[in-house]
Amino acid sequence: MPEELTQGEPKSAADPADFSVHKQLVFWLFAATFILVAATAFILITAGSSGPGVGEVKIAPVVVIAGTLGAFVSALRRIYSFENIFPSKEYQSFLKGANIYVIAYSSIPPLVGAIAAIVMYLVFSSRMFQSELTPLFVCEIERCANFMDFLDHWKPDKPSDYAKAIVWGFIAGFSERFVPDILNRFSTSTGKKSDA
Repeated sequence: MPEELTQGEPKSAADPADFSVHKQLVFWLFAATFILVAATAFILITAGSSGPGVGEVKIAPVVVIAGTLGAFVSALRRIYSFENIFPSKEYQSFLKGANIYVIAYSSIPPLVGAIAAIVMYLVFSSRMFQSELTPLFVCEIERCANFMDFLDHWKPDKPSDYAKAIVWGFIAGFSERFVPDILNRFSTSTGKKSDA
């Protein structure tokens, strides 16, 4: 076939090997997200069924679940659009027998989402960053003086603050760069203050 005809032909759709990797990524992303959400929900339920506040749901695990689900939605959007998540052509021979790698790779988004959500929760509960859009935290007892007081009694003030904490947890998980950008901004402003 002449060279000019082969150059004008449309490229074929996805390579079957790419599709196989894609299927594995989707499956293990679902599995990893389900396992992380189930484990967090288990902690949430068991923590609320014993101790002084029996039946009371702690907000931090709910924020972790929101961050996990935010990362899950973000990763699904990327996988659904069939973006090259990694250069599969270069890793084709490696990926054929490396299911552990695919499992680990698929577990990264929900795990990073959970970590980002809890960091965001700590930033807001520490009052390092406050606005009308962020949750306001208060101490339920007269004075929160130690770490256990923080865990048990330092909570969002109103129902709307609970909702804000959950929404921000989802955003932290959904946007991979959001929490690192905030932390970079804090470290830069802290560095400038110490230099002054």
